[in-house]
Amino acid sequence: MGELTGVGRYTFHVRPDGNQCVLRELERRKIHDNEAQEQVIVVGSLQALNCGADRPMAAIPVSANHYFTALNVYATIQPISLAFARDFAFKKDVAAEAPFRLIHPTPAPEGLRQDGRPPSFIALSYCWHNPQWAPDAHPVDTLPAGALNFSWPISKWMVQSLLLERTSPSEGIWIDQCCINQDEPVEKARTIGFMNLIYEQARLVVVVLEDVMIDAADGALLESLMQKCSSQGSTESSVLLESNSVHHVVRLALKIFSARWFTRAWCNHELLVSRNHVFLMGVSTPPEDSPRILRMTLLFISSLILVCSNYDYTGAKDLYHSKLMEPYQKLRQRGFLHIILNPFGLGAGYNLIDENSADSTVHYMKSPVETLRNLSKFGATVAADKVAIALNIVGCGLYYSGPDRSEHDCGLLLSVIALAAGDPTVLCCTGAGYNLSGNQNTTSWIQQPGQLDFAGVAGRKGTHRRLDYVPAFTLNKVELDFIYLVSNTDTTLRIASQSYITQAQWFIDGCIETSKTDAMFRLGASFTQARRTKILVVACALECGPRWINEAARAKTSADYPDPDLEEAIRVFFAGHEEGYSFPALVEQHRDSYEQLTDVLETLTLDYVSPIDDTLDWSPAWLPIGATYMDKILFMCPPSQAQPFYAAIPTLLLHKDYTDCKHLFLLSTVNAAASNTWKVLGKSLVFGGDLDVLSTLESSRLWKGQKIRT
Repeated sequence: MGELTGVGRYTFHVRPDGNQCVLRELERRKIHDNEAQEQVIVVGSLQALNCGADRPMAAIPVSANHYFTALNVYATIQPISLAFARDFAFKKDVAAEAPFRLIHPTPAPEGLRQDGRPPSFIALSYCWHNPQWAPDAHPVDTLPAGALNFSWPISKWMVQSLLLERTSPSEGIWIDQCCINQDEPVEKARTIGFMNLIYEQARLVVVVLEDVMIDAADGALLESLMQKCSSQGSTESSVLLESNSVHHVVRLALKIFSARWFTRAWCNHELLVSRNHVFLMGVSTPPEDSPRILRMTLLFISSLILVCSNYDYTGAKDLYHSKLMEPYQKLRQRGFLHIILNPFGLGAGYNLIDENSADSTVHYMKSPVETLRNLSKFGATVAADKVAIALNIVGCGLYYSGPDRSEHDCGLLLSVIALAAGDPTVLCCTGAGYNLSGNQNTTSWIQQPGQLDFAGVAGRKGTHRRLDYVPAFTLNKVELDFIYLVSNTDTTLRIASQSYITQAQWFIDGCIETSKTDAMFRLGASFTQARRTKILVVACALECGPRWINEAARAKTSADYPDPDLEEAIRVFFAGHEEGYSFPALVEQHRDSYEQLTDVLETLTLDYVSPIDDTLDWSPAWLPIGATYMDKILFMCPPSQAQPFYAAIPTLLLHKDYTDCKHLFLLSTVNAAASNTWKVLGKSLVFGGDLDVLSTLESSRLWKGQKIRT
């Protein structure tokens, strides 16, 4: 019989029990004078959580032809960087070795159930306390847990509510701080790599919000709203908006969302990968009484977010609305709204119905790079934890077991993993290059995600297929085939004519001025950012024609276009300039058309204002690539007086599902002798015609085996 120490502050005897090790505690204690016994037992290995023979432990395949398994990925990264490769391991190889423990009251179940699965359990989601952070009210309190004399990681009021969530006295509880041996780095790394399985298989995830305490009146309001939603069988925001105290509801919701839990990367991971949730929050009571715990479902939390999203923060004359704008903007910037309203917001693998598929269901997997970019908005004590979270979410079959690294190095590491897994977004990022260790240069081809990369979320544009093959690459270079489009000396590359610039300026400035006096047109205020660039983008689009804008908007957003009303709106507003209309009067007369047009133009201009290289003063230009009215594309490029550049697109990125990525490469030669060796000046989104036409261009446009270097 052996002995294990270090889990919390308790000591266990370990004995074999079949293929399991059951932990028995050494002593017994009493809770509230009632005999009770809590046990932390090994109920199996993490492999037991991987129930179901068909559960993939490798990357989710996109089609029968393109599988990118963990073995493929590891074999690709090993020769590129041994330092990276040695920090990863296969989940399937260690699943049976990593222990899975639960806190159980007596009588505790012996090992696995008859069907081979662990018993039912609840998983706790909370923020770890540390010297820099602890809840102001009711801090950590030692609560005897049967024979386990340890400090619960949450207050005793929350512990009592947590125990009430069990469906039976024998249901187990999983708490990371207690059920992972914190003094064993190998066990800790393995369990972190399997955290998604634990939260996926939990019957219930209990989210504890300890640092937010509301008063009794606010608690009563929330309870009445929950009852109202329940009685009407709906959690839609409209139910809550019927209340006469919408402002009060928004203020209260934003207070709830100010909890530290909503800022932490691991907490958002736990929410994302789990299926059933309940939120616990304290309601203050008189000092001599215990605080009351309010219980909320995720659906109700989603309703509160919808209320916040639909609230008009500029519509009232008083200061209360504007004061609420700042906390709401912070919430939006963190991306939490998107995660709650779209539970796959961080990039989970999921199924979509594809009408063109023979078997009707095609597997998609979100981009690991996009996932890590979204995670950058959340806090983590250890930067490398975000790599572990990203790998958990996308399901690539690997787990991270290496040391902590900087956010920068973690981004480079995951970019290498992502490209090895066939993720096309690695080639499409438009941010700064990565600094290579021991190298003064930065990479020109492998870049960090830009501020507006991966903005598309409509329909298939929010998903990403796998590349047809993984190109040969190292940290210094990548080898790609390109279709050449144009150089800056080619006369077919056109900037907007002055007449269209004048029309576009009249419209953009009219939107900006109208938004200052009429809150209904606040969308126009967005045109103030990068105003000049947006004017030129709109001017280029006008020169390509109303029908081109209509069709291009449909291709980009998957919206219900082409729409004759949109083309009419373009004609009305831009002809209004020539006919001497007052812009505000025109808006009042054609309010619906204005809203439709500004929606489309904001979509059109959004991706063109991200800073590619401010020193080069990038500008929009358009290019005819075929014979029809739709065979025109709009993109950003350096000015003609800059160093010579060539616009080309990698053949790997011609797939129609990549239209929301900035993937047109602007290249310059490294030196005159190396005719097939380039560096990247920048990348631009392509807006407009169907890119499939590029594959039909004459063979002289194809550049094979081009080397893109640092």
